[in-house]
Amino acid sequence: MGFICGIINFDKKTITSGEILSLANATGYPNFKFHTETDNNIALGYCHYPGRQPKGGIYSEDEILVVADIRIYNHEKLRQFFDFNSPEEAFAKAYLKWGTSCAGHINGDFAAVVIDKKKEEVVLFRDHIGTRPLVYWRSGNLLVFASHEFGLAKSGLIPIALSEKKLIDRYFRFDKLYSLTSFENILKVVPGHFVTHRFNGQCTSSPYWNPEKIQKDTTLTFEKTVLRLRELLVTATVNRMESRKTGMHVSGGIDSCGVAAIVADHTSDKKSLTGYSWTPETFENPVEGVNEKEFIDAFEKDKNIRVKYLDLEKNETVKNSIIPEFETQHIEHPVMQMAEKDDIETLFSGWGGDEFVSLSQRGSVNHLFFSLKWRTLLKYTGTMGIKATVMKLRTEVLPLFIPFGLLGPYKVGKTDLSKLRLFRFSFIKKHWKQIFLHHRKIIFGYGNRTQFTLNLLENHHLPERMDSWAINAEKYGFDYKYPLLDKDVLDFWFSIPVEYTYKNFHSRLLYREAMKGILTEKIRIRKDKAEALRIACTLSGIKKGKDYLEKLFNFLEPEEQLPFFRPEAFVKVFDRPFSDEFLSRSLRDQKKYTLYLQYVMLVKKYLR
Repeated sequence: MGFICGIINFDKKTITSGEILSLANATGYPNFKFHTETDNNIALGYCHYPGRQPKGGIYSEDEILVVADIRIYNHEKLRQFFDFNSPEEAFAKAYLKWGTSCAGHINGDFAAVVIDKKKEEVVLFRDHIGTRPLVYWRSGNLLVFASHEFGLAKSGLIPIALSEKKLIDRYFRFDKLYSLTSFENILKVVPGHFVTHRFNGQCTSSPYWNPEKIQKDTTLTFEKTVLRLRELLVTATVNRMESRKTGMHVSGGIDSCGVAAIVADHTSDKKSLTGYSWTPETFENPVEGVNEKEFIDAFEKDKNIRVKYLDLEKNETVKNSIIPEFETQHIEHPVMQMAEKDDIETLFSGWGGDEFVSLSQRGSVNHLFFSLKWRTLLKYTGTMGIKATVMKLRTEVLPLFIPFGLLGPYKVGKTDLSKLRLFRFSFIKKHWKQIFLHHRKIIFGYGNRTQFTLNLLENHHLPERMDSWAINAEKYGFDYKYPLLDKDVLDFWFSIPVEYTYKNFHSRLLYREAMKGILTEKIRIRKDKAEALRIACTLSGIKKGKDYLEKLFNFLEPEEQLPFFRPEAFVKVFDRPFSDEFLSRSLRDQKKYTLYLQYVMLVKKYLR
């Protein structure tokens, strides 16, 4: 458990113990335990949930200092090169041996900062996928860093202003400015990168993980691929297990239940395990589609694991959607609260499977078309049908020939002009280039299916959610674990011959085959991945919460309204009833004022 923080003055002016304590207190939650150290112009700290072992620490050796929030999953491999007694010591010795490429040798979840006194530079590292967050602020010869931007904002050590660029990025869903945070000049370290701050003022960001350079292993047969993938998935999951109370997402889908099945199979005391569903046990409204509860029931019976369902209070769905720290999936917050009550210390998630190991048929038609595998494309058409193939061509291929998001069915890259009426003209004028001349890279490109998965990585959809979950979960005393995003698993995934990922045009075939004998068979062979009950429950909560959000808006004092918005425009949006007939428009409307209220709460909490 824990967060890290630090202050470095490159002018070698002394940092006081009060300054680092202020930062540590702001980075953690009120009941956290803190540890800080000062050494003239360098001050470091970490904090953690009481009653938990800290997973952050400080280590010094020779001319380097290391502070790290770190979990390592390849201890045995690292011990072939050096001995260590703690994860932060392992990172320090890896740095001394390999320099800035050290992070590529570590399979783990980490945010680490190395102060190299000899080279006169500070290097910030983040794990390959972004499981643990890390941000920094630099002005002149002062560097301040922490696990999250809200700690820096609350510390009082640096000037704080709202990032208008990030606000636009969120409102118009450009999703391309991941390194920006909610606050001006506080930046995120990009996953798989290290940021070097030199004493002379230079700052550079460089990647250490380069999946695009991983060569395909042409010696792999499909059968060998399945066996190796199974071995890696089991190893990745088991290496993340701890002898404490453990929670697991159990959605009824193949990703979460696959991970949960491995955990269950390797746990002798099943009473120490608890599954959590994103759905209520009963739901009064009709559900269109497959009800995932039947799959959850099958998992419970097969693995002898208790699964808890959500019991949401009135308006809880929308209340969780306006958390100012930008909780990206509000249905998860009640799960976090249940996990705290159950004294859970580790919560396993199947998050990330869609992008890699259980990748569906998304991108297959794009791959076959641009790889000139048109004979295989004809076979795809014969298997999937002409209508399904034409629809795939429209979404995966045609938009690449019609630029700027002009093709109606494919909105990526297209600015939603209806949102402009929410902003004052002066704000639009100030940011017109970002709003109208943006370029958003679409996930389907002119390359093959490997490039498609690389594009999914580059849009940072994964770390955006993991950032939020890491920050909020610490409050409740547990860590998230994502075995499907393990570095060894992903390195192997990128080495697999591309044709195995769409073999027989059977969706998620590789993962399904790897999970034979592990995953509950009813779930493993299910044809769909839909969560009809979760979707219906969420939509019901959103619909019922419209009046609650409107009341919050109406109770805002004039000085609480954000100056670059037009409050009267939001009133018109509220006046439109939530319509099942025009569901997409109603959901877009609600997102408009939900995000506005998020920003209002953010400003009240951190800027006033």
